[in-house]
Amino acid sequence: PSVCSNTTTSYLEVESYEGATSKTETHTPVGVEGCGNVLFKPTAEVIPGAGTAGSDQPDGATTVVKVPQNTNENEINTADINDAHVTLPEGLTLNPSAAHGLEACSPAQIAIGSTGPSTCPEASRVGTVTIETDLPPGSLTGGVYLGDPSGGQIKGPPYTIYFDAESSLGVSVRLQGLVTPNLGTGRLQVTFVNNPQLPFSELRLSVNGGKHAPLANPLGCGNAPVESLFTPYTGGAPALSSTPFASTGCPSPLPFSLTQRTQSANATAGAYSPYTFNLGRADGQQYLSRVSTTIPAGLLGAIPSVPLCGEPQAAAGTCAATSQIGVASVTAGAGEDPYPLSGPVYLTGPYDTAPYGLSIPVSVVAGPFNLGTVVTRATISVDTHTARVTVATTNLPTIVGGVPVRLKTIKVEVNRPNFIFNPTNCGPLATESTLTSTFGATQGLSSPFQVGNCSALAFKPSFKTATSAKTSKLNGASLQVSLTQSAHQANMKSVFVELPKQLPSRLTTLQKACPEATFAANPVDCRRLGSEVGTATVVTPVLPGSLSGSAYLVSHGGEAFPDLDIVLEGDGVKVILTGNTKITKGITSSTFATIPDVPVTSFVLNLPVGPHSALTANGSLCLEPLLMPTTITGQNGAVVKQSTRISVSGCSMRILSHRVVGHKLILEVRTLGGGRITVKGKGLRSASRRVSKSSTVTFKLPLTRGGLKALSKAHRSRRKLQISVRATFVPKQKGASNSAAAATVTFKR
Repeated sequence: PSVCSNTTTSYLEVESYEGATSKTETHTPVGVEGCGNVLFKPTAEVIPGAGTAGSDQPDGATTVVKVPQNTNENEINTADINDAHVTLPEGLTLNPSAAHGLEACSPAQIAIGSTGPSTCPEASRVGTVTIETDLPPGSLTGGVYLGDPSGGQIKGPPYTIYFDAESSLGVSVRLQGLVTPNLGTGRLQVTFVNNPQLPFSELRLSVNGGKHAPLANPLGCGNAPVESLFTPYTGGAPALSSTPFASTGCPSPLPFSLTQRTQSANATAGAYSPYTFNLGRADGQQYLSRVSTTIPAGLLGAIPSVPLCGEPQAAAGTCAATSQIGVASVTAGAGEDPYPLSGPVYLTGPYDTAPYGLSIPVSVVAGPFNLGTVVTRATISVDTHTARVTVATTNLPTIVGGVPVRLKTIKVEVNRPNFIFNPTNCGPLATESTLTSTFGATQGLSSPFQVGNCSALAFKPSFKTATSAKTSKLNGASLQVSLTQSAHQANMKSVFVELPKQLPSRLTTLQKACPEATFAANPVDCRRLGSEVGTATVVTPVLPGSLSGSAYLVSHGGEAFPDLDIVLEGDGVKVILTGNTKITKGITSSTFATIPDVPVTSFVLNLPVGPHSALTANGSLCLEPLLMPTTITGQNGAVVKQSTRISVSGCSMRILSHRVVGHKLILEVRTLGGGRITVKGKGLRSASRRVSKSSTVTFKLPLTRGGLKALSKAHRSRRKLQISVRATFVPKQKGASNSAAAATVTFKR
């Protein structure tokens, strides 16, 4: 034995012919000594199954443990191994592809300590073992099996393996070992403890090769160490060794060139259609760590149609089925047949500073393994100027249960009915992604995307404007613009308007335009500069609430006149609409040239009066029609041109005074300009008069015969006769706003 002691223990069992047994245990004062003189220099090396380790390939591997043995008479043999710890080279890890058809062997099936046969299923066999002892060479051979000590599904590391080495002489060696991966890197340590005192010169534990090999080679090339630690039964110092493991066939630098493919099931413009996103990675490519994907402009989801999943359910991956918008599928593992896994895709509320997010729980059940649920989170953000949607992962899994994932494909299909709808622009578009590897490398990818049949979409926006006749030099003039559009039409692409000469831009406000840098840092800071000129509100079917905010004059440097930039915010989404302004001969025009391809139910812009009003007035706004040339272009190329009439409120004439003298009403009226004044009242004679300019006109209106009768009847009843009189003014300029004023007068007997 390799264990030193003062005494040894012998056991004797005898059995009679009648079947009776007798057992004795004898402690003999003949001990074992000289443990300090016993050599102990075992070594371990790992040999790739193919002879050389090809980069990122499924592969077998043979671990060879050598223990020098002395066979000459009177020589001290090598101590027996008590515990063995072999750490495989960095990068040689467990391979998810091995889960195909894999089973586990239970403790009852391996039957360690029993003389009965092992009954481990063949599908649990992951390798072979050969032990060279003083028995005939090669006589101890057998299988290596994946073990499940719990008798159920394997929940995670450390992973159990068994080997069963049998010989024709009736010798059986069955051991349980542990394979413990580093949870951060996947590096493996194989451990066998409390081994039997069996002298051997070599042990070969070989793991199967092939496309479903349990191991996969390192991604990078070079000589990585195999480190071993053996402790002897003598109680002496452990033996440490380090041997190289070479990986070959790697390009330098390691490539990071994945493929991307996207598809819309229905390529009709504006139609609802499932959308599929695919990524592919070949063996030997750097591993994927993060994905940021910007989908085509105008490809949008109807957020209000989905009950959003909140926290903490989103973090746990336990969202309700009503929040599901699609399915994610991945394949993991090295080789030509990676293992498939899938899970639902849920739409969530705000996540990681983004207004919306995704929760993608995948149940990692592969063969006999159940490593729980891995939840991948992603942000959904909206570009401030284009409204394009970007989906970015924050925690793409790279290792689960100590097993590097080695992702090969990712597929996300958004297939919720009536959720994703296509752009209304039939020009060439693209899905653009930025990928990041675990080594920090980046790659940009672009997949073409295009829809058709845009000309079949209707385009009938309604555009109206209004102002008030109440203007002043101090507070300027107001303007309100409203635009509405029915569902399932082409979305707007641009709007051009030209204000009438009566509503010019206000020079003192133009001079207060906000510098571009200030606006970019925080538009709210522009308010203290006097650059805020109005407010706006947008309602869109893609968001549950409205977007609202302020309109600012912004100087972008170099242009003759500042832009009108409208900042809209709501539901965590922020969009800026930029109107390029030109002033020619005192007439202001604005062009919103790049409106996002987003459906708009209504848009209202209000430019009020005030000390920093955007507009002022040239004379009265009531005396001639206010016309705004307007051109609205759809994303499908359709154009609506019109001369929008600005309605003017407050264009009222004034009744300065009224009195009754006998049976006559004397009425004094003030007009705002030239036109025709008509005065009427029940029981009064009507009168009309034309004036060429703003004037004060006096009317004398006697009672009619009917009016006199009504007055007499009122006197008999001891009442007063009250008559409503109405004065109407029609401007001489065709198209200008009519106005009216009314008063009630009393006649006495």
